[in-house]
Amino acid sequence: MTGPRFANLSAAQRRAYRWGVILAAVAVVVILLPGREPWHAAGPGNTGHEEIECGACHLDAEGSAVGQTFANLGAWLGIAEKSASFVFAPTGNRQCLDCHEHDDDRHPVARFLESRFAAAREQIGPQYCVNCHRQHEGVRVTARADFCQHCHAETILEDDPVDVPHDVLIRRRRWDSCLQCHDFHGNHEREAPQLMAERLEQRQVLEYLGGGPSPYGERRLTVMETMRQDPQ
Repeated sequence: MTGPRFANLSAAQRRAYRWGVILAAVAVVVILLPGREPWHAAGPGNTGHEEIECGACHLDAEGSAVGQTFANLGAWLGIAEKSASFVFAPTGNRQCLDCHEHDDDRHPVARFLESRFAAAREQIGPQYCVNCHRQHEGVRVTARADFCQHCHAETILEDDPVDVPHDVLIRRRRWDSCLQCHDFHGNHEREAPQLMAERLEQRQVLEYLGGGPSPYGERRLTVMETMRQDPQ
C-alpha cells in the first residue's frame, strides 16, 4: 500500500497492513490449489452430484486468476466495461444435458423456447435447467412444487381419463396434485394414474424433490448412461 494515507500511518499500522495483505494472498493461493475446490464451493452438491468433481461442470475461465481479479476490481470501480468470470466459467444447460439428456424428456429445454411459453419464461425461466435445479443446495429440485401453473393454467383435455378432470383441478387450484400423478421429465417407468385415489402422497413428492428416494418407479437410463452400457 502506498500514497499519502499510508505515509501518515504509524510503523505498527503499516506492518499490520503489510501482514494483512501477505496473509490474504497466501489464503487465496491455498484455497485455489488443486483439491481445495470444496473450500470455496457455493454449497453441497445436489442429489447425485456429491462425488462429481468441480471441473466436470465448471470449465476454466478465460485468462489468469490475476487478470480476472484486476478485471473484476476495475468493473467494481467503474473503470472497466464488464467483470470477468473468476477461476471457473459459468455453467449452463449444456453441462446439465451432457449427463441428463434423454430422448423421452416430456419437458425438454427446447419446448420452453416456444412463443406460447413467453410468460412462463418471464416468471420462472424454465428454459434454464438451474432455475429449477439450482446447484449447491444439497437437494434434487429447488423450484416450488406448484410451478406447473405457469404453463398449464388453461389446460383442458378432451376425453379426460382422470376421475377428477384436469380442468376441475385447475379451477380448484390444486397445483400440488400435478407431481402426485406426473413424473415431470419422464425419468421413470411410470404411467400416470387415472384415479386420484391412486396418486402419490404429497409427502412422497416433497421428499423426492428434497433428495429422497423416488416414488415414481424404475428410473430410465439417460443418453449418457445408455452409451456407457453400449459404447457401440
